[in-house]
Amino acid sequence: MGAAGMTFLVFCSYANVSGKQCVMKALLQNLARQLRTLAPLAMLCALCLVSACGRQEAGRPHVATVNGEKIYLEEYRARLGDRKGLFSLRALQNESGKRMRLEEEILDALITEKMVLQRARELGLSVSETELESRLLEIRGDYGENFFDLLVRQNVRYEDWREALKKEMLFEKLVDADVRAAVRVSEDEAEDYFQEHPDFCRSGARVRASQIVTPDLDQAREVEERLEKGEDFASLAKAFSIGPEAVRGGDLGLITRDTMPEPLDKTLFTLPLYKTSSIVKSAYGYHILKVTDIQPARTRSFAECRQEILDVLRAQKEEAAFNAWLNKLKMKAVVKKEINVLRENTPS
Repeated sequence: MGAAGMTFLVFCSYANVSGKQCVMKALLQNLARQLRTLAPLAMLCALCLVSACGRQEAGRPHVATVNGEKIYLEEYRARLGDRKGLFSLRALQNESGKRMRLEEEILDALITEKMVLQRARELGLSVSETELESRLLEIRGDYGENFFDLLVRQNVRYEDWREALKKEMLFEKLVDADVRAAVRVSEDEAEDYFQEHPDFCRSGARVRASQIVTPDLDQAREVEERLEKGEDFASLAKAFSIGPEAVRGGDLGLITRDTMPEPLDKTLFTLPLYKTSSIVKSAYGYHILKVTDIQPARTRSFAECRQEILDVLRAQKEEAAFNAWLNKLKMKAVVKKEINVLRENTPS
């Protein structure tokens, strides 16, 4: 996982995240789909590579020119190496068509990213050190002391992750200025949506839950024994849990069915109120769960789900506006691909 991937891992893990963070995640993923990349985080990694463009000197081979700015062969090769790592060597060797499509996608992605950065520069947008440090503190606060351990486990250098986050924040500013600022949703539109989509405000059963997750079984057993002796769940979560919600005493917030991975989901929706589960193993580690509230399924009024409807309509309009915005950038751009350089230098 690259540094940018780590950024999203921090923002949108299976634990609670804020609505604003998830909206921005969706926008960034949408850009990634427009770039036709397989991983929604690859765009940010490429932005880090593109940021070196100011240091380029004449004479170095380039694979494309976008509005007079070059994309250099070394940038293309770096991205190609990252993306080929997602496929088996045999698969790429046996399917030349797949390899060629991959190479075309990567070049198109680099070109589009160059356009995006040029637009941000045209608007005079930047991310100050104060803004960056504030966001860094916010993210590190969500993970507490486990933050740097998580970076190490994902084999990500802090400096690389920090630079990727700065690029992500620049893109947030660009989307806010060029796309989201012009989007409006009226009350009439929200009421019409409520009438036309009666199932939207039907809520499934939800539970409020907390968890303690440990990396090994021995530690989970120690926690379990201490809980049986009457120690406080939240205190033990803060002391032992490696999940980002540990700083909140393990509180995961309200959870709907099929949100958590199995077997956690099944455990949560069969666990009695205020009871603590036995140790549950998942891909994330060893979990001990506790349900603190149970909310049965029901149909909500318009007033209760009004904000959710507004958010859905806004997201739909933002996606349409985003697609139009990106297409406009592409239509205005003057692009020249150096096909001969690609053919001569792309490794088989």
